Amino acid sequence: MRRLTSAELLNIWEDGSHFTLTGRSLYLLQVACSGEDLNSMADLSIGERDARLLQLREWMFGSRLVNKMNCPRCGELVEWVTEIADIRLQAPRLANSTRIVDLQVEDVSIRFRLPNSHDLTRAISNPDYGADPRNILSACILTVHDGKQDLLPQDLPEKVWDAMEEEIEKEDPQADIRMQVECPVCSYQWDAHFDIASYLWTEIDNWARHITYEVYLLARTFGWAEKDILNMSPRRRQLYIDMLS
Repeated sequence: MRRLTSAELLNIWEDGSHFTLTGRSLYLLQVACSGEDLNSMADLSIGERDARLLQLREWMFGSRLVNKMNCPRCGELVEWVTEIADIRLQAPRLANSTRIVDLQVEDVSIRFRLPNSHDLTRAISNPDYGADPRNILSACILTVHDGKQDLLPQDLPEKVWDAMEEEIEKEDPQADIRMQVECPVCSYQWDAHFDIASYLWTEIDNWARHITYEVYLLARTFGWAEKDILNMSPRRRQLYIDMLS
């Protein structure tokens, strides 16, 4: 995986307007992981995908995350700052291969893959399917048997499902990031879910609208081509913008 240029990021933003949020995230990774296709990016586990998105975010916009959320109890807008290092629970892997997990729960042996973006897309597109987490877990199961015969997912005891969920959390921790937040007004505390895919695309959208205006100003004033302006460092572009004011 590599850093994206300003021109690449602007093209991704423009093309990504036609995609779902999941599709935008995979498109980002496809360009950053040169030579890969969208399908192979969708095969990445959710934690691996988000670990890579977190790395891209740090390269593009720095390590500080400014978060905002309304308090569930009193409605007050709460703001807090988080460092990426504090929520990085797994480093991006070099390989794109599907991660397989073997798990033994008493006499039940189960082999499964980690949930990926294909599973997430299906859950989002079919709310009834996504309402039961076991539908997603069942789709991840490759083989399961009790030493005597193969078993069907619906035949698995509760302890196997619980063990499978625990193993996924251990193997793919970046998939579910939560931050403890306290309201400064009413002192209510809660765990806020952090979604890097949504957070990053909001930043990219804001960045793209800002930089296209900068390109417009500099092109109109100096007659420079868009690609030349985008190839400038942010500091140099800002110096020219400051001169105009």
